[in-house]
Amino acid sequence: MGNDELELLVTVVLAADDEHSAHTACADLLERTGGRPVTAADCSEEEPGCWSVSIARRTGETGRRTAALSRAVRTFLRELGPGFARQRVSCEPPTAWAVVDEPESIGQLVPGGERLLVEAWFDDALDALPLTGASAGRNGSAAAEVTHPGDLKST
Repeated sequence: MGNDELELLVTVVLAADDEHSAHTACADLLERTGGRPVTAADCSEEEPGCWSVSIARRTGETGRRTAALSRAVRTFLRELGPGFARQRVSCEPPTAWAVVDEPESIGQLVPGGERLLVEAWFDDALDALPLTGASAGRNGSAAAEVTHPGDLKST
């Protein structure tokens, strides 16, 4: 796309029966955040009934500074509610990210929601990502620990 606007990639890991159910569960979050669905992936190889849905959204933040990346993630988390604002944000340009692993809180946003990964990317870096499944599980595991955005390892 070639501009300096940052893009958010939000991945929700949730319990669902199928792709349609996963998308339906995320409908309120999509409406609330003004996002657009990017991918849905079946993560049930290790955890039956596990799906992930990735949502993209422009942030309104511009610039190529590290502070802008972190600020975009923090701003999004604050928009979700006061319980999300205290999450730790990590940054390693060209991205910043936060993982919310609080099923009770996420379940209030997305029925069956278990985990949320929020990533901010410089626009051109996100364009280069191969979004074939959810960013929250290249290995398809629902039981994973984030070490870097999109790079999960089983726990």
